[in-house]
Amino acid sequence: MKGGLVMEVLVIPYDSRLQLSLITGINPESGKPIIKKTYFNNVKYDADEQDVYDVANQLISLQKCSFESIDLNKSMQLTS
Repeated sequence: MKGGLVMEVLVIPYDSRLQLSLITGINPESGKPIIKKTYFNNVKYDADEQDVYDVANQLISLQKCSFESIDLNKSMQLTS
């Protein structure tokens, strides 16, 4: 920032969500996979990513379909 005061940024975490993308079938017309997304809200914000990944894999093992991806989305507010 030119010539101005630099203010320290305060980060306030407020949401963390696990998203599992599961392949439930194949579209017969396009041949592309049909994806179903399942969400788990309120994941502990400071949970270790490896632990979240391990739990996600355990949840996937309970499903009848295969998975495409595991996503962990964290939201935070930036303020000064």
